Amino acid sequence: MNRKKIVIGSTRAGLSLKKALIFHLESKGFQMDDVGMKEGGEFVPYHKAAAAVARNVSEKRYERGIIICGTGAGSVITAAKFKGVYPVHVFNTLTAQQSKAVNNCNVLVFGEWLTPPKHACQLVDEWLETGFTDGVDDDWKIFLTNCVKEIGELENEQFK
Repeated sequence: MNRKKIVIGSTRAGLSLKKALIFHLESKGFQMDDVGMKEGGEFVPYHKAAAAVARNVSEKRYERGIIICGTGAGSVITAAKFKGVYPVHVFNTLTAQQSKAVNNCNVLVFGEWLTPPKHACQLVDEWLETGFTDGVDDDWKIFLTNCVKEIGELENEQFK
């Protein structure tokens, strides 16, 4: 899987922020595949944009995804319905970093109405530069690895 390839999608309420994030990430060498609403295109509701991103991550076509809607709330709810998708609505550098280091988050969710583009770019950078269990001692690495494993087992029970 290409680690420099990210799937992204938004509804109308996320078009401006999505454009800024695509520009930012492409300037860093990432390939961005947009599966959501396009500027001037047909309306795509938040839950369909979120599902398109989540489905691509769930089916392992992409390692990471980004979803943008107005507040981020509905997109987190929708994306969490897909097996293997761990979405987090991030709003500061600590949540961006810890979402990956502690929770192994693979989908970031933003609310365009809440997060200015420059700040969102910083949060994405934090998330991309952080690895699972970065910055934790060995005991916590074992603990967190077991937590993620147990969450996967719960997921397998729920998604039969």
